[in-house]
Amino acid sequence: MKLIVTALRQEARPLIDAFGLKQDNSSKRIPIYTSEDTLLVISGIGKLHAGIATTHAIHLAGSPSNCQVINVGMCGAVVDSVILGEAVVAHKIWDHASGREFFPDMVFKHGLQEASLGTFDKPVTSGSRSILACDLIDMEASGVFQAAQLFIPPHQMFFLKVATDYLEFSSDDYGQMLRYYEQSVEDWLPILKGYHPFNPLDPVISDEQESLIMSLAASMRLTQTQTHQLRDAALRFLVRGGTDLDILRLKLELKPTHKSLRNRMFETIIQTLDQ
Repeated sequence: MKLIVTALRQEARPLIDAFGLKQDNSSKRIPIYTSEDTLLVISGIGKLHAGIATTHAIHLAGSPSNCQVINVGMCGAVVDSVILGEAVVAHKIWDHASGREFFPDMVFKHGLQEASLGTFDKPVTSGSRSILACDLIDMEASGVFQAAQLFIPPHQMFFLKVATDYLEFSSDDYGQMLRYYEQSVEDWLPILKGYHPFNPLDPVISDEQESLIMSLAASMRLTQTQTHQLRDAALRFLVRGGTDLDILRLKLELKPTHKSLRNRMFETIIQTLDQ
């Protein structure tokens, strides 16, 4: 089941129409729209609301292992390489308040530009563009990710944002921002309709390969986060057509003696898998 999270009703409207969704009147506080294989929730603005709505959607779905959480919405562009009205997929989410970084897994072939996304608790103005360590700005994504990761792995998440401003906006600009979003729908809606990144009944990673990943993680004394990143990189490698993970078997003898060396070795392994 696709679980789609939008912050605003205006962001949800094209999706409700395209997927033929009907409102679930039993959900009073959080607007829910459903069909047989899609559930859309309108969270409201902010990562707290987004996290609550995501948890609610997963609870309603009933079987997290069969769900894909998709966060769709408007965002601000920090970099000029992202043009207004362009749909972009977030490969990294940075939570400004906590400094934490999250990595949705890019195993799904989408054909869109990828960029880093910063989630802020308050609107960000154009005067900050030169010092921001991200390409896009929103107020919900990290809340969606943190709630979803309690139930599902990163390769079951997808974050699609449409740039509607360069952090310069007023209430008078909202109509144009919404038009950018609505005009972009035909570019990304087919991607969402075809989004089936995995079959939970047919695991991409075999038990033997899983054991190899965990052996390498133990040998290199990887952190829990690094272990997750290693598994995600291996999954990307296999989804792209890699036939085995023998390249990891060759690394089993690596036993770095200090943290900085381990981290350099780890980055080399990830780069090798992502080539």
